[in-house]
Amino acid sequence: MIDEELGKLYNEIAEIVIDTIPKEWFKVYLYGEVVDGAQTAYFYYYPKENDPPVYSEEIIELFNVSEEEYFEKWHLLLDCIKVLRKVFIDNDQEPWTNFTMIFDNKGKFKIDFNYDDLSSVNSHERETIWNYIHLGILPKSNSGKKHLEKYLETLEKENE
Repeated sequence: MIDEELGKLYNEIAEIVIDTIPKEWFKVYLYGEVVDGAQTAYFYYYPKENDPPVYSEEIIELFNVSEEEYFEKWHLLLDCIKVLRKVFIDNDQEPWTNFTMIFDNKGKFKIDFNYDDLSSVNSHERETIWNYIHLGILPKSNSGKKHLEKYLETLEKENE
């Protein structure tokens, strides 16, 4: 029963993202987060296999999409993500704090849930680290570079 409900939600989340992308795409990396009264979501998509990824919030400017239309879809996405977390809680599953969903235009799909306490890490730091881990994107800002350096140093110490 829970698997069926989760499957429907995963499909709904993917459909909202696909509906938000104004042109053909190859692969999508979605980040979703729900923590104590706050939530966020963003994604990157690859227009073609070897093209650089496009950040979801750039869609408005790059493709002349109205802010109203974009944010209407973004709020639908957030609503689905909140429902997804609620399904976990209602079925006595440990509530996750964030997840990464990766899917391509051939129907291949993967989702990873994270249960870390995010209260000590700000959203800019989380996004910088996620972008580096999943997309290999290096930060441009000095603060982003510092966050990434700190993260990599922590990893190095853990692996010693």
